[in-house]
Amino acid sequence: MTLPQSFQVAVAFIFGCVMGSFANVLIHRLPRDESIAWPRSYCPRCGDTIPAFFNIPILAYAVLRGRCRNCRARISLRYPFVEALTGVLFVALLLHTGPSWRLLIHFFLATALIAITFIDAEHQIIPNAITYPGIALALPLAWLVPPPTLLNAGLGMTIGYGMMWSVATFYHWRTGRMGLGFGDVKLIAMLGGFLGLQTVLGILVLGSLMGLAHGMVVIALRGGGRQTQIPFGPALALAGILHLFDPDLLPRLLDSP
Repeated sequence: MTLPQSFQVAVAFIFGCVMGSFANVLIHRLPRDESIAWPRSYCPRCGDTIPAFFNIPILAYAVLRGRCRNCRARISLRYPFVEALTGVLFVALLLHTGPSWRLLIHFFLATALIAITFIDAEHQIIPNAITYPGIALALPLAWLVPPPTLLNAGLGMTIGYGMMWSVATFYHWRTGRMGLGFGDVKLIAMLGGFLGLQTVLGILVLGSLMGLAHGMVVIALRGGGRQTQIPFGPALALAGILHLFDPDLLPRLLDSP
């Protein structure tokens, strides 16, 4: 029996909001080297444990009017934004591909990419706690739930990693400075394993163009120069999310009149 599409959309949105709440845990705790499992959610200012009711995505923020129930400290708007963003993204992925096991994999990959985007934008790090499990799971999942095929996923992981590692290593040897963090290298390996060789090559090109454009805007608005550090992870993550909807996005853009 096929469930009504409206029901599927509602479930996808709710599940997305819950996964967005989990992404918020990753965003807050991983850069601080805190466990994501323990303790329970708490107010960063007063340490008050947050009851389950006040942990309901989006709704809790509205009920509390954006403030801690105990100390009345303001809660960052990032929390409901990430929850809503993940919910909307899950709905868009569902409507684009329809229900499948591969869709579920894309849900978890999208959640990881959202967390990476916010962590790298604020702290300029991409936690190994996200990329290492992703790299470890990518090939078994490709074998169990293709596409990509296991061979394509393996090529995407190794060639993507090799290209990024070569660029990062050459730049460091040539200038004595880190142009690319090795977190970016591991992120590309993870994306290659989940999405395959052709897709990861498209992500590399499109992500590089978006990263360059972002860097130029930041330098123009804030000042700086060639040594200004610009996080590359958000551009790669956004390119990865776009390629979830269209794995052949780059060839399609190049062929367009």
